[in-house]
Amino acid sequence: MPDPISNPASGAAAAAAPALAPAEKHKRPELSNAARTMWPTFVMAAIVAGIIAVNWYLSLTHPVRAWVLTMFLLAALFLFLGTVISRRPLGILVGSRNLMSLSRFQIVAWSLVILSAFLTIAFRRALGGADKPLDIAMDPYLWALMGISTASLVGTPLILQNKASQKADDSQVKAAGEALGEDANAIKQNSDGKLYANPDIWDARVTDMFEGDEVGNTAYIDIAKVQMFMFTMISIVVYCFVIYSSIGGNAKTLALPALSQGMIALLGISHAGYLGSKTADHTPTPPKG
Repeated sequence: MPDPISNPASGAAAAAAPALAPAEKHKRPELSNAARTMWPTFVMAAIVAGIIAVNWYLSLTHPVRAWVLTMFLLAALFLFLGTVISRRPLGILVGSRNLMSLSRFQIVAWSLVILSAFLTIAFRRALGGADKPLDIAMDPYLWALMGISTASLVGTPLILQNKASQKADDSQVKAAGEALGEDANAIKQNSDGKLYANPDIWDARVTDMFEGDEVGNTAYIDIAKVQMFMFTMISIVVYCFVIYSSIGGNAKTLALPALSQGMIALLGISHAGYLGSKTADHTPTPPKG
């Protein structure tokens, strides 16, 4: 192979070679159908087996430890799915516009907490001699919580659907480019109507969850998103403490802890503000004529 240092023509040719596009740079390796099926199946089966083993041996004697390890294994499953499908460990948080979504984060976080607690409680009841181990009482407010989270996840694309069919004014695109330090033409090309979008999944960042959705406000913090994130994190921490305090109780009568009416009210208000902020128009449309 010629040395580009000793061969100027070779070095000039290499310098003139076009840079790889993001999609080519992070292109996943070609695998056979068998490999793409077998090794993910093996890893997921190993994680499920680990959850069963952890709860089988620890749920009666060390329930808190069993719950925490179950939550860790479920998080590992989510990270593995993100890596396999989206080529990023946090791919489960990335939406179709290659941005990390706050509504996705919220439903993933609650799923980790509630599902891990449900599994550990179910094993404790089964191993503790409960007549109906899977007949675990679910507080109505807990159902309301999952309903609110799902409504935000499903409602967000429905609310933004109309904005995807509209065009952003060029002045707004230029302002966004200057604020973000990006090329205005690239922003216009990658955007989904008025909605800002990244060209590649590798451009998704955690800070996407706190920025505006449109070209006109993507360079600014969306306070409604910050509020929902803070309320969500506070509620999860409080609920985890309640699980920690109650999961070691009588195995035969153990149930998922109830949520308070005030907590549901706070989450409901934050989600209403989150969805309401998305209905507002933050990017003027180009003048007609």
